[in-house]
Amino acid sequence: MSADLILTTLAAGGKPATKLANVIQQLVIEAGKLGELEIAKYVRSTNQLLTDDEADAMAPEQLAVVRDHLVTVKRFPAVWLVRLGDAIERGLFWNYSDERIVQIMLIGPR
Repeated sequence: MSADLILTTLAAGGKPATKLANVIQQLVIEAGKLGELEIAKYVRSTNQLLTDDEADAMAPEQLAVVRDHLVTVKRFPAVWLVRLGDAIERGLFWNYSDERIVQIMLIGPR
């Protein structure tokens, strides 16, 4: 699983962890500027994170309970975790500069 590989890489420390952390940070900054971060609903009372579709699909009585606890947030797109994990697993992540990786991630798959 990509998230596990990313967390393992970060937890291991050293240059690989620093490179990955820098790429993630740069991705968030640049994606934020471009409006590329995903919009989600955070339920403060339950620490639950929902997509807009999931929030819209909630039963009216369930939505009424959490309505005052919903906060709109921006988040790192899950597809990027998959792509980062794949690049790490295939050894490609270490062959490019941080800036080039961010550029490739923002352009998306071809």
